[in-house]
Amino acid sequence: MAPFKFDQIGDWSELKLEIVEKYGAAYTKAFTNQHGIKKFYIDAFSGAGLHVSKRTGKQVEGSPARALKVTPRFDHFYFIDLDKGKTEHLNTLCRNRTDVDIHTGDASRYLSQSVLPKIDYRKFNRALCLLDPYGPPFRLGTNSAGWTIRGG
Repeated sequence: MAPFKFDQIGDWSELKLEIVEKYGAAYTKAFTNQHGIKKFYIDAFSGAGLHVSKRTGKQVEGSPARALKVTPRFDHFYFIDLDKGKTEHLNTLCRNRTDVDIHTGDASRYLSQSVLPKIDYRKFNRALCLLDPYGPPFRLGTNSAGWTIRGG
Protein backbone atom coordinates (compact mmCIF):
# COMPACT_ATOMS: atom_id res chain seq x y z
CA MET A 1 0.00 0.00 0.00
CA ALA A 2 1.34 3.44 -0.97
CA PRO A 3 1.97 5.91 1.86
CA PHE A 4 -0.74 8.48 2.46
CA LYS A 5 -0.26 11.83 0.70
CA PHE A 6 -2.23 15.00 1.26
CA ASP A 7 -4.07 16.39 -1.76
CA GLN A 8 -2.47 19.34 -3.49
CA ILE A 9 -4.84 22.24 -4.01
CA GLY A 10 -4.72 25.33 -6.17
CA ASP A 11 -5.58 28.94 -5.51
CA TRP A 12 -9.28 28.43 -6.25
CA SER A 13 -9.55 25.69 -3.62
CA GLU A 14 -7.70 27.81 -1.06
CA LEU A 15 -10.11 30.68 -1.68
CA LYS A 16 -13.08 28.31 -1.45
CA LEU A 17 -11.85 27.07 1.94
CA GLU A 18 -11.64 30.63 3.24
CA ILE A 19 -15.18 31.30 2.03
CA VAL A 20 -16.50 28.12 3.68
CA GLU A 21 -14.83 29.06 6.98
CA LYS A 22 -16.30 32.57 6.96
CA TYR A 23 -19.72 31.29 5.93
CA GLY A 24 -19.64 28.71 8.75
CA ALA A 25 -18.98 31.43 11.30
CA ALA A 26 -21.76 33.62 9.88
CA TYR A 27 -24.11 30.61 9.82
CA THR A 28 -23.60 29.74 13.49
CA LYS A 29 -23.71 33.40 14.52
CA ALA A 30 -27.13 33.74 12.86
CA PHE A 31 -28.50 31.27 15.43
CA THR A 32 -26.79 32.78 18.49
CA ASN A 33 -29.96 34.20 20.06
CA GLN A 34 -32.24 31.33 19.05
CA HIS A 35 -32.27 29.03 22.03
CA GLY A 36 -32.78 25.32 21.52
CA ILE A 37 -31.39 25.26 17.97
CA LYS A 38 -28.79 22.57 17.31
CA LYS A 39 -26.32 23.30 14.55
CA PHE A 40 -24.75 20.47 12.55
CA TYR A 41 -21.85 20.62 10.11
CA ILE A 42 -21.79 17.97 7.39
CA ASP A 43 -18.94 17.55 4.93
CA ALA A 44 -19.74 14.73 2.52
CA PHE A 45 -16.31 14.84 0.83
CA SER A 46 -14.17 15.98 3.73
CA GLY A 47 -10.72 14.81 2.75
CA ALA A 48 -8.00 14.49 5.39
CA GLY A 49 -8.52 17.90 7.01
CA LEU A 50 -5.23 19.16 5.58
CA HIS A 51 -3.98 19.83 2.06
CA VAL A 52 -0.80 21.07 0.44
CA SER A 53 -0.79 24.35 -1.48
CA LYS A 54 0.41 23.94 -5.08
CA ARG A 55 1.62 27.55 -4.98
CA THR A 56 3.63 27.52 -1.74
CA GLY A 57 4.10 23.84 -0.88
CA LYS A 58 2.87 24.58 2.65
CA GLN A 59 0.10 22.80 4.49
CA VAL A 60 -3.36 24.35 4.25
CA GLU A 61 -6.15 23.53 6.69
CA GLY A 62 -9.05 21.81 4.96
CA SER A 63 -12.74 22.38 5.60
CA PRO A 64 -12.98 19.95 8.58
CA ALA A 65 -10.08 21.58 10.45
CA ARG A 66 -11.55 25.02 9.79
CA ALA A 67 -15.10 23.99 10.78
CA LEU A 68 -13.86 22.63 14.11
CA LYS A 69 -12.50 26.10 14.99
CA VAL A 70 -15.56 28.13 13.95
CA THR A 71 -17.08 30.33 16.63
CA PRO A 72 -19.81 30.24 17.67
CA ARG A 73 -19.35 26.47 17.57
CA PHE A 74 -21.39 23.87 15.74
CA ASP A 75 -22.99 21.29 18.03
CA HIS A 76 -21.98 18.25 15.99
CA PHE A 77 -19.86 17.39 12.95
CA TYR A 78 -20.16 14.66 10.32
CA PHE A 79 -17.14 14.09 8.08
CA ILE A 80 -17.34 11.58 5.24
CA ASP A 81 -14.80 10.44 2.66
CA LEU A 82 -14.26 7.40 0.45
CA ASP A 83 -10.51 7.29 1.14
CA LYS A 84 -9.59 5.39 4.31
CA GLY A 85 -6.21 7.13 4.55
CA LYS A 86 -7.95 10.49 4.61
CA THR A 87 -10.47 9.50 7.28
CA GLU A 88 -7.72 7.90 9.38
CA HIS A 89 -5.80 11.18 9.33
CA LEU A 90 -8.99 13.08 10.12
CA ASN A 91 -9.46 10.80 13.13
CA THR A 92 -6.07 11.95 14.45
CA LEU A 93 -7.18 15.60 14.12
CA CYS A 94 -10.46 14.91 15.92
CA ARG A 95 -9.09 12.62 18.62
CA ASN A 96 -11.09 12.63 21.87
CA ARG A 97 -13.91 14.75 20.41
CA THR A 98 -17.34 13.39 21.21
CA ASP A 99 -19.03 15.86 18.87
CA VAL A 100 -17.49 14.37 15.69
CA ASP A 101 -18.53 11.37 13.59
CA ILE A 102 -16.18 10.27 10.80
CA HIS A 103 -17.31 7.77 8.17
CA THR A 104 -15.30 6.06 5.47
CA GLY A 105 -17.46 5.12 2.51
CA ASP A 106 -20.29 6.17 0.25
CA ALA A 107 -21.54 9.61 1.24
CA SER A 108 -24.89 9.15 -0.52
CA ARG A 109 -25.86 6.10 1.50
CA TYR A 110 -24.46 7.31 4.83
CA LEU A 111 -26.18 10.69 4.57
CA SER A 112 -29.56 9.35 3.54
CA GLN A 113 -29.63 6.42 5.96
CA SER A 114 -27.71 7.62 9.01
CA VAL A 115 -27.17 11.38 9.15
CA LEU A 116 -30.05 13.28 7.60
CA PRO A 117 -32.81 11.39 9.45
CA LYS A 118 -31.27 12.68 12.73
CA ILE A 119 -31.44 16.31 11.64
CA ASP A 120 -35.12 17.00 12.00
CA TYR A 121 -36.13 20.59 11.27
CA ARG A 122 -39.18 20.22 13.55
CA LYS A 123 -36.81 19.55 16.48
CA PHE A 124 -34.96 22.81 15.80
CA ASN A 125 -32.00 21.10 14.11
CA ARG A 126 -30.18 22.96 11.36
CA ALA A 127 -27.28 21.85 9.17
CA LEU A 128 -24.65 23.39 6.99
CA CYS A 129 -24.01 20.64 4.46
CA LEU A 130 -21.07 20.71 2.04
CA LEU A 131 -21.59 18.60 -1.04
CA ASP A 132 -18.54 19.26 -3.17
CA PRO A 133 -17.63 15.96 -4.81
CA TYR A 134 -14.22 15.52 -6.37
CA GLY A 135 -14.79 11.97 -7.52
CA PRO A 136 -17.69 9.80 -8.70
CA PRO A 137 -21.16 11.28 -9.23
CA PHE A 138 -23.05 11.97 -6.03
CA ARG A 139 -26.65 10.74 -5.73
CA LEU A 140 -28.98 11.20 -2.81
CA GLY A 141 -32.65 10.45 -3.20
CA THR A 142 -35.56 11.36 -0.97
CA ASN A 143 -35.49 9.88 2.52
CA SER A 144 -38.12 9.74 5.23
CA ALA A 145 -37.25 13.27 6.39
CA GLY A 146 -37.98 14.65 2.94
CA TRP A 147 -34.41 15.47 1.90
CA THR A 148 -33.78 15.34 -1.83
CA ILE A 149 -30.35 16.17 -3.21
CA ARG A 150 -28.87 15.25 -6.54
CA GLY A 151 -25.60 16.12 -8.15
CA GLY A 152 -22.97 14.77 -10.47
